[in-house]
Amino acid sequence: MQRKQRGDAPDNRTHRPHSTSTSRATARGRESGEPSFRGALALVLQYDGSGFAGSQFQAGARTVQGELEAAFSDLFHEPVKTVFAGRTDRGVHAVGQVVSCRDPRPVWGIEAVGKALNARLAADLAVGAIERRSGRFHARYDASWREYRYRIWNGTPQPLARHQVWQRVEPLDVGEMASAAARLIGQHDLAALASGGAGVPWSDWRDRPRGTVRTVLRCHCRTVQPWWGPGDQIGQLLELRIVADGFLPRLVRNVAALLVEVGRGAQPIGWVDEVLASRDRRAGGGAAPPHGLTLWKVGYGGEAPDPDPVDDKAA
Repeated sequence: MQRKQRGDAPDNRTHRPHSTSTSRATARGRESGEPSFRGALALVLQYDGSGFAGSQFQAGARTVQGELEAAFSDLFHEPVKTVFAGRTDRGVHAVGQVVSCRDPRPVWGIEAVGKALNARLAADLAVGAIERRSGRFHARYDASWREYRYRIWNGTPQPLARHQVWQRVEPLDVGEMASAAARLIGQHDLAALASGGAGVPWSDWRDRPRGTVRTVLRCHCRTVQPWWGPGDQIGQLLELRIVADGFLPRLVRNVAALLVEVGRGAQPIGWVDEVLASRDRRAGGGAAPPHGLTLWKVGYGGEAPDPDPVDDKAA
């Protein structure tokens, strides 16, 4: 995804949400109380999660949804309810969060709407792309998959990156971490990697239609170049990429912590299989902090996730 300057018109090359399975989305939206819209706006949001209590509205707290709906209300002089493709916790970032809402002014130019919203949003939140949808569109239930990336700086502490990466000083073996990550690809019961009460044997998640079973489409760990300046001589930046058809509470952060245990030599690669087989969060270790996590992209319809990129040091 190409980054947008604040106030710029949406770039036609930017990833845009595509919708299928509208009847499923409509039915599930009615059951949940969340609307799907005929004649909807679809937005791609980017935000620095450091100053937010999370993506979803919370009374008395600054949230992404609260800020966006306030901007809509100021622009259109009426309430506009939004639906987010994915829920992000306090401190978690996004470059590809997708949002749907009704279109209050269908006759207004879409580029003008995007610019007007950005003019009303703070510097840590922006509309990267916006488009109109003629059919029903539900950002959450129409999504086929979501992609998250988690970044770990392994080396001398880097103050400029302290809000975007998990900093670890002890050496980490990225090859071992990549091998462990690959074991998560496929359909698994991921209860042992789910927080928020979802991963314990007595959880009511076990009674839900899908329970804690999800299909992981991509799971890869590699080195990438630090964006804040030269750093190869004093450490390495690791990126964990996970694409799945659904996620569980703090799943990616728990996977990141799991892989760090393997990378620092505290656990063997096969430990991942043991943790999955336990179906119990108490066997899965700790959680990585939220600020290393970014919601990267949401896929719709028949769109396939991008292939895993090549390790920067091997390129």
